[in-house]
Amino acid sequence: MSARERFPRVILAGDSTVAPYVATAYPMSGWGAHLGAALSARCAGGDATPLHVVDLAKNGATTQSHREDGLWAAVLDAVAAGDLVLLQFGHNDQKHEHLSAWSGYTENLARMIQEVRDRGAHPVLCTPVARRHYADGRLLRTHGEHPAAVFALAETFDVPLLDLQSRTRDLIEGLGEEPSRSLFTQLPAGSSLLYPDGVEDNTHYSVDGAIAVAEIVAELLAPLVRSTRGAQPSVSAR
Repeated sequence: MSARERFPRVILAGDSTVAPYVATAYPMSGWGAHLGAALSARCAGGDATPLHVVDLAKNGATTQSHREDGLWAAVLDAVAAGDLVLLQFGHNDQKHEHLSAWSGYTENLARMIQEVRDRGAHPVLCTPVARRHYADGRLLRTHGEHPAAVFALAETFDVPLLDLQSRTRDLIEGLGEEPSRSLFTQLPAGSSLLYPDGVEDNTHYSVDGAIAVAEIVAELLAPLVRSTRGAQPSVSAR
């Protein structure tokens, strides 16, 4: 089957919150692993054309290292006209001064947008998902100006935007400070041979958390998937 004839794809580029994991990391999971089922269920309708999700996100990735590691070249190799390419970075970019919101981060994402469009595919920007960091009973905002930079890019380049920052904050706050632990990789010592010393991670999802976020992504993305089967989408999903 040629690229022109093959089924449509949704290709993911991003960091550890999106990325696939090896079995020994269980229950840690990125939302990308669960997007295919959630999105297919929402987009089935009367169209039996399957949707394939290609997850090329990586733990620790920035908009710079994703390219330097060869993963961005893999995205461009996998993409064909009509595909959707989701870009979700920020967790790691914010740790590097040269990848600040209004400099390297914006510049790198702008380049990615253009390269996806050069191949006749559709870029989709995502704000970084929220961390579960609480102080005095309040969920903190930990990504600085990076979400605002994504909004600005979406407007400048007329790119669809999924505001995952806001939606995942709503998810965490809706459950509450203690119950929201279930969304993340948290295990007491001795409860798992995979984490004998236990783990308390407020960034990386458990399988249940990753599924919940995948359902959010699918909800926001489904209208764009349907519209790309006709014309280029130009609305924001928030």
